[in-house]
Amino acid sequence: MSQQPAEGFEPISYQVVLPLSQSTLQMLAGLIRTHRRRLRSRWRKAGPADQALVVLAVLRDDQRLAHLGGGMGVSASTVRRWVLEAITLLAARATRLNRVLRRQAARGAEVVLVDGTLIRTRRRTGKANRANYNGKHKHHGLVVLALTDENGRLLWVSAALPGKTADITAARRLRIRERLHTYGLSPAGDKGFHGWHKDVRDSSACDTCGGACEHVVLTPYKAETRRPLSKAQKQANAVFAAMRCAVEGGFAALKAWRILGKLRLDTRHATTLLRALLVLTQHEQSIRDAARPDPA
Repeated sequence: MSQQPAEGFEPISYQVVLPLSQSTLQMLAGLIRTHRRRLRSRWRKAGPADQALVVLAVLRDDQRLAHLGGGMGVSASTVRRWVLEAITLLAARATRLNRVLRRQAARGAEVVLVDGTLIRTRRRTGKANRANYNGKHKHHGLVVLALTDENGRLLWVSAALPGKTADITAARRLRIRERLHTYGLSPAGDKGFHGWHKDVRDSSACDTCGGACEHVVLTPYKAETRRPLSKAQKQANAVFAAMRCAVEGGFAALKAWRILGKLRLDTRHATTLLRALLVLTQHEQSIRDAARPDPA
């Protein structure tokens, strides 16, 4: 069976612009070039810069692999292999949580914003995919927790967890509160983390405090049955929401990579993809900060 287009039918091509800096392209191309030298790869269909450009197009605009592969003269499976290779190299550069918290403590920070989000995935058959159904959003997906500073800059993202996992359950499973407490930092979460403070009450001993744990967990007030919020509590919630709104900016920067709009990769690659996108997002933020004029 011929794979050539029918007579009189020729595919067309067009140019697009990626809202990314040249520094990001050069950084990724450098990682790919070093990886090829380490593997002693003699020949590839595309050079490191071309491969990096294709990978960034897939991650940023979620372009179809067959369409990008057609422009490069390669198959969709080759583009998929390029993407998996690149995100593995990027994920290896992601900073671990302990180092992130140590840096925040060194700069004098006291509060770290924590929140969770759902990364939607395709619905797959089989019992193994039932755990990925999220009853709140009525969709299959993966739950991800993120930590940001008070300005909304992404600091760390967790591994991808099954979609049925609640935010507070994910935080407890990853022992985020204990890790923050080690460096003298307090988490600030939304109402989904209400009750997280009860873990502190149940802690009879703490190595950091030297006795009864006095760690503070910041959450807004929550109305209960026949106990509405007072005016002072409502004002406190408004101030707290104004502080926490920065975390939404962190998730917006992460989800600007449209491949997270609906994940089509196998879910076993989700954690690697998230860490790779974290590295790219932080690199773009650092480039913008460097280009920003000094207010002094």
